[in-house]
Amino acid sequence: MERLDAADARIEYTDAGEGQPVLLLHGGFTGDWFVPVARNLAGDGYRVLHMHRAGYGGSEDLVGGVGVAAHAEHAAQVLQASGAGRAHVVGHSAGASVALQLAHARPDLVGSLVLLETAFPYAPDEPKTPVMPRAVAAAREGDYERAFDLFLGGVSGPGFRDVFVRELGEDGLRDAIRTSEYFFTVEAAAFAAWSFGPAELSALTVPVLLVLGEVGERLGTPHRARSAQLAASLPDSETRVLPGVSHAMPLEDPPLITRTIEEFVSRHPL
Repeated sequence: MERLDAADARIEYTDAGEGQPVLLLHGGFTGDWFVPVARNLAGDGYRVLHMHRAGYGGSEDLVGGVGVAAHAEHAAQVLQASGAGRAHVVGHSAGASVALQLAHARPDLVGSLVLLETAFPYAPDEPKTPVMPRAVAAAREGDYERAFDLFLGGVSGPGFRDVFVRELGEDGLRDAIRTSEYFFTVEAAAFAAWSFGPAELSALTVPVLLVLGEVGERLGTPHRARSAQLAASLPDSETRVLPGVSHAMPLEDPPLITRTIEEFVSRHPL
């Protein structure tokens, strides 16, 4: 495990494999969403930098509320400190928002973007479901395990705990539940304060793949509307809907996510 000291955080990351560099930026609840995908990519001839964002795993949030811009700066520092430089950047959920910010702030470091169901920015026409307010209410009452179940059940459907255990083990599931407190009490507010609109999106010239899970449409999640909003402003984007997966796609079907990433980045070499 490599370590990087920033002014507002201590960041850990792994650096494995040889080839064109790919930086993986995980979503909320756990820093290990991409563990199986990282292993696959490294085995397929890519250099993989898998970073734990501040507040996850062994990475520390030293200011109690690292925002999107700071997460993006940490990612830039990882690319520079590792010597990787310009990379393909893959983000999932909140990590996809960080990837967008990184591409905007440091276009010299981003060769392409693969965004798996971006969490922010919100779309004005996205569907509203009662599950998310119930998850937030449970977190406010201090019941973070119930909040975890409500939130991930709402965007992934039943069986997501089995997915965690299959790919990350019982310890991985327990760690995600434990980190739910950070997600609900610190990260959610910091990310909701992020402003990133059509002006910023239209300035991004890198090729972007927007990835959606087909299950999300049946669950009524907001990610399809959010991706459509991004696509309307991004100069060079394409959208792909993957069958049989939900918001938990990096753990649900790692081979499918690996192939999706590899097919896109191979068309946009650095």
